[in-house]
Amino acid sequence: MSLIRKIVLYPFAILLNFITSIRNLFFDLGIFKEYTFDYFSIGVGNISMGGTGKSVLVSYLADILNDKYMINILSRGYGRKSKGFQIANKSSTPNYLGDEPFMFYKQNQKVRVGVCNRRREGIQRLIKSINKNSKNIFILDDVYQHRWVKPSIMILLTEYSKPYFKDYLFPSGNLRESRNSARRADVIIVTKCPSELPIEERKKIISKLNIDLNQKVFFTKIKYDEHIFGKGKKLPLNILKKVPFILVTGIADNTLLVTELKMRGFVFKIINYKDHFTYTKKNINKITSFSDGQLILTTEKDYYKLQHHMNSDLLFYIKINIHFSQEDSKLFKSYILKKGKLN
Repeated sequence: MSLIRKIVLYPFAILLNFITSIRNLFFDLGIFKEYTFDYFSIGVGNISMGGTGKSVLVSYLADILNDKYMINILSRGYGRKSKGFQIANKSSTPNYLGDEPFMFYKQNQKVRVGVCNRRREGIQRLIKSINKNSKNIFILDDVYQHRWVKPSIMILLTEYSKPYFKDYLFPSGNLRESRNSARRADVIIVTKCPSELPIEERKKIISKLNIDLNQKVFFTKIKYDEHIFGKGKKLPLNILKKVPFILVTGIADNTLLVTELKMRGFVFKIINYKDHFTYTKKNINKITSFSDGQLILTTEKDYYKLQHHMNSDLLFYIKINIHFSQEDSKLFKSYILKKGKLN
């Protein structure tokens, strides 16, 4: 982040801080009313712009809880072409739901996925349509700034290489609201950590997060699946040492993925698009021409958008997972179940 940006745009950051602080104060005082509901809910969000790993955590939560509970996911549906409240069904497309909600639905079609710009309305509509005989849990994606809805547990994500305590308010930096707003979180997860993170460094990070006694902190890393997945088939990831391929990404930051693939000794070219990119026929033609008959590797959410345009046997995706240590995995799930009285 350039020093010029910090200095020149600082007055605008002060203005944003004033606006967001007054808004938060009104919620804290009860002048603006937060909507609570009778079902256990988990909010996932961040105070930074860009990819901290929210969608990967949402998928993880749905996966560890869906054995005994009916999972209902509510998202904004960023970039979708539809309006109002929509719920995923077999005829849904990425354009209809948004790329990440569509991915949640494709990962597990037993999970109910709804999208709505107005989160309070979305929750109310989802609740109306649930099977009340089931044990329902609601996961609210990217909801940290949507204070009109108050989940039972709020989880805040911050990236190891770009923690919020080193960042500044937009437009001087990339924070949506002040660092102090992290105190609203019940759980803070430091994401995308290196494989080895010494205890002493963890303690330093926790100290800088400036948490209170009631907040829990977990450290996670990204783990890539050892297979790639295509139309009705999967192949070992290491086959890419022998098979020429290109990488196509439309995510906030593809650095970790590119680094991982290069560390494995793979040689490839890259086409990179912005996050939530809507692929057009022109883009598809460019990708097809660039690949020149080679395998096309992409991310899971990009796969479904590309597949909609190019029904190719050469199109594959690599699955990205969030990884807790074995001990933290148990502690995290236990904390969630205890808070929801779900044991």
